[in-house]
Amino acid sequence: MTTISPSFSIPEQTSITPEDMIQRAEDLVPLLRERAAEVDQNRRIHDDTYRRLLEAGFLHILKPKKFGGFEMTEHEHAKVAMTLAKGCASTAWTFSILSSDNMAILAFPEETQEEIWGENSYASLAGNTNLNPNAVVERVDGGYLLTTKMGFCSGSDFSEWLVFNAPVGDEGEGHMFLVPSESAERIDDWFPTGMRGTGSRTMSVNEVFVPDRRVQKTSDTVQKLKERRSLHPTFDAMYATWPSHGRFPFAACAVGAGLGAAEHFIATAGKSTRVANALGGTIKLIDQDYVATEFAQAYSDLQMAKLLVEDRSRRASQRAAERIETSPREVSIDHLANAHVTRTALQAAQKIFSIIGSKAGSPSHPVSIAKRDIEVISHHVTLNWRQAASTFLKTVAADHGA
Repeated sequence: MTTISPSFSIPEQTSITPEDMIQRAEDLVPLLRERAAEVDQNRRIHDDTYRRLLEAGFLHILKPKKFGGFEMTEHEHAKVAMTLAKGCASTAWTFSILSSDNMAILAFPEETQEEIWGENSYASLAGNTNLNPNAVVERVDGGYLLTTKMGFCSGSDFSEWLVFNAPVGDEGEGHMFLVPSESAERIDDWFPTGMRGTGSRTMSVNEVFVPDRRVQKTSDTVQKLKERRSLHPTFDAMYATWPSHGRFPFAACAVGAGLGAAEHFIATAGKSTRVANALGGTIKLIDQDYVATEFAQAYSDLQMAKLLVEDRSRRASQRAAERIETSPREVSIDHLANAHVTRTALQAAQKIFSIIGSKAGSPSHPVSIAKRDIEVISHHVTLNWRQAASTFLKTVAADHGA
């Protein structure tokens, strides 16, 4: 893990608005685009990029005021992720994971929150909440000795803390363990075709002592978040669902990457050519009717996906602000929307890739990077289209007595 320190204290920025936050994300897009090929090649976002994320305050969007946070909403989170992804989906994903995981920290006792953020408002949590049945957990005085490894630990290049889900007791019930990153070994096994800069490597710990205050039953997370609301009474996101589809943590990255591919095509279409036929010659893409119609379809689909992310995240934030418990129906609709916009973004990126031609096959081409990133994003378990569709239909049908 690389320790990155910002040049000023976030709590000093008390007047920042959601509009400021979105503008800061927009301002960062050109630099992210410039570095995207390097990120893809090096399989890691630049230290300076991460520092800029910190200094912009992005990781304080979903953080309570007590720890210097802005107590913003899932809507702001989704819009920032979608905006950053126009420049680099790996960077947006790193933000989205580390920002969202603030909510996992808030499920733990006050003393644990103080331990993590009391002296370092910028501290972040990465890891994987899937249960590893092969983990070894030994009960000792005051806590546990944990031996386990877990893959797909996005954001672990920079996070000060890691979360592992391991079985405890005779029943083997999953428990969340919060462990300092310095206690873990990083295994460099992240070689995907896309999203290569997310740092989603395997992390391993061997007989690391974890005190009771940093261990909590996984199935208790939702209830514990409700119990901790009194610690942060003005933080609306404490009333959101967990894990929350309403903040579009992954789908917003897919849509943003698609929007970035579309913006690149618009900026270059006037000068872009491809081979006319097998005998040679060139044609200008902008002169071809099929190019116009295919791109117009892709662009329109992406705009609708963007609007859906904005609308559903706004609705989720409004429910939290009004302290309205999200119904299973609304959860299923948000889940469906996450899967749908990701599917839409993938199809749009594939269209744009195809009309560019073989030039887009270069690994460093912006559309190649965006397409590969969205392809990998689309395989995330929370974005499974068939699963989301099945859950949605069963839920809404039950409302009608079916």
